[in-house]
Amino acid sequence: MIWTESNEHMQALVYQLPKEGKAVCGDSFYFHATDETLVCALADGLGSGAMARESSSVISEVVEEHGHEEVASLMERCNQALKHKRGATVSILKVDFRTRTIAYSSVGNIRFILYAPSDKYIHPLPVTGYMSGKPQTYKTFTYTYEKGSRFIIYSDGLEVPALRTYLKQHHTPGDISNQLESYTLMGKDDLTYIIGQLF
Repeated sequence: MIWTESNEHMQALVYQLPKEGKAVCGDSFYFHATDETLVCALADGLGSGAMARESSSVISEVVEEHGHEEVASLMERCNQALKHKRGATVSILKVDFRTRTIAYSSVGNIRFILYAPSDKYIHPLPVTGYMSGKPQTYKTFTYTYEKGSRFIIYSDGLEVPALRTYLKQHHTPGDISNQLESYTLMGKDDLTYIIGQLF
C-alpha cells in the first residue's frame, strides 16, 4: 500500500507491506497535516498478523483523538492504551510549521532520520523495549529544521545499508521511495516507512 499527502508546508509518502504469508500488516500509522502542524505516528505490534495489528491500531486511534497534546502526553496515553494487549513499539512525530520545530519520541526499534540541506543528520536513539501499559520512561527530542529537510520513520522490517544517503541524494518522498523498492521485497517482517519533505 502506498499513501501520499501534501500541502504548502510538506509532502509525504507512506509505504506499507505485510509480512510474507500474512493477510494483515502488524504495523499501523497515523498521519495528519494542517496549515500549522503535522502529527505522525508509527506503531509496530509485537509479532505479526492480526494480533499485532490489534495492538498497533490502538496507537493510531489514540493519536488521532488526542493529536493536539504534547508528544510526551501522547506517548503516555499510548502506553496506557496497550494494557491487556500484546504490546507495540511506538514512535510519534509532531512538526510545527510556524516555528519550524520538530518534537519526536520513540520506544522500541522504530527509527527516525532527519536530513538537513546543510548536510546535517539527526538520528535520535529510541528508548529500548516496547509499550505494554507498564511504567515506561520516555525521551522527547526537539529540533529546529531547515527548509527542504527530509525525514524517514521506519519499522524494523526495512533494512537498508546507509539509509541516510538516500535522504541526501534524492529530493522528493517519491524519489526516495523508488530507491528503497528493492529492499521491500524480502517479506521477512511487516514493513512500514513514512518519508516526508518539509518546506
